[in-house]
Amino acid sequence: MKMRILVPSSIIDVTDEIQACLSLAKQQGFDIDNIELGVSSTQLVELVSLHGATTIFSDIISTDLYDANYLLRYQERTFQDSHIKRDNVVHLSIEDQGVSLDVWRHPSNSEVRALSSERPITEAQRINHFAWVIALLALDFPIEDCLTLARAQLNVSRETWASEYSLFPIPVLEHSMLGIVTDWNFEGSVTPNNTLAFGLLSKESLGLYPVVDDIAWIERLLALGVNTIQLRIKNSQQSDLEQQIVQAIELGKQYQAQVFINDYWQLAIEHGAFGVHLGQEDINESNLDALAQANVRLGLSTHGYYELLRITQINPSYIALGHIFPTTTKQMPSLPQGLVRLKLYQQLIDTIPYGDDIGFPTVAIGGIDLTNANQVWQCGVSSLAVVRAITLSNDPKSVVDAFAKVIPPVQTTESIAEVTL
Repeated sequence: MKMRILVPSSIIDVTDEIQACLSLAKQQGFDIDNIELGVSSTQLVELVSLHGATTIFSDIISTDLYDANYLLRYQERTFQDSHIKRDNVVHLSIEDQGVSLDVWRHPSNSEVRALSSERPITEAQRINHFAWVIALLALDFPIEDCLTLARAQLNVSRETWASEYSLFPIPVLEHSMLGIVTDWNFEGSVTPNNTLAFGLLSKESLGLYPVVDDIAWIERLLALGVNTIQLRIKNSQQSDLEQQIVQAIELGKQYQAQVFINDYWQLAIEHGAFGVHLGQEDINESNLDALAQANVRLGLSTHGYYELLRITQINPSYIALGHIFPTTTKQMPSLPQGLVRLKLYQQLIDTIPYGDDIGFPTVAIGGIDLTNANQVWQCGVSSLAVVRAITLSNDPKSVVDAFAKVIPPVQTTESIAEVTL
């Protein structure tokens, strides 16, 4: 789909900066051939496609304020409560107790979000930062990822795509003045011994990761040698829900396998589950302290830079990255990530501390089957989660065997590093 980036003539030099950003994106594998640069007849930057136009304005362009989808303000140094009431305003480089905050409201729910950086955006860096936000929006990154990556890009040369954890801003979890509250019911992700509160997993122990909705599939696949599996029952009113969870946990113990329960964390704790998997929307509804104290491994879903940097602060056992390809198994809040983004996320994760090691175990999920499994695996992930590739197959054993040719043999649960609490 054709995309046109139209820049006001008053800041036409930004065009060269945007082109440099897009050229670097092309080196990573992004398709920029459908993106054209031109001149706007207004004071707004316009991203125009067949689906409509997205407008961006900044105080870099003019001291006058224009209404736009995104208004980026670089020239504030402090803020008042009233400043964050407008949904479309992004307040950049706000000084706050020795750090620099970028503050905005999430477009879908008006939730206040913020990124913390050690250094402010200097006047000399504003054009480069603005260009990155524009280029990333044109590449269909959500605004939270645009702001996260644009900040990181200020810390590298203009020929480098940021991938080191130390270069990235940190999503703010709590800020009373801004009204940012995670409500994660978690008092600390690190124990007095400076080890993870959630059990560590060996990357090699994950392997193929089927996600199924019935205990019959759990038993069938564990018998075929699958070592990691998830029970995901969408209907919370299902009459045998608890019975299925209990059976799944017992089968996991019988086969010495890593069985994760999706969502139903209370039942998982009650019946001694090996692990629990939660989506972003489920974290606030859970009690992370209770999960950690019960020594339950925790897997968390993410959909981009901001979310993965946010949840690494609670040190889950693994990070799920998705959805990679279009999928019909679940209504998704984000666009398919694709292989290019998956590889970039993995490069970042491979630099984040995980216990005494570096790099969280990762699970790629969403539309993965035998036709694309090798491409996904080559992105460096630790595991491939599959649903329909197995459950819709007439011969699940052959599918499991075929995936085994892509994924190296897994280690057993005996290789899992335990945490000393």
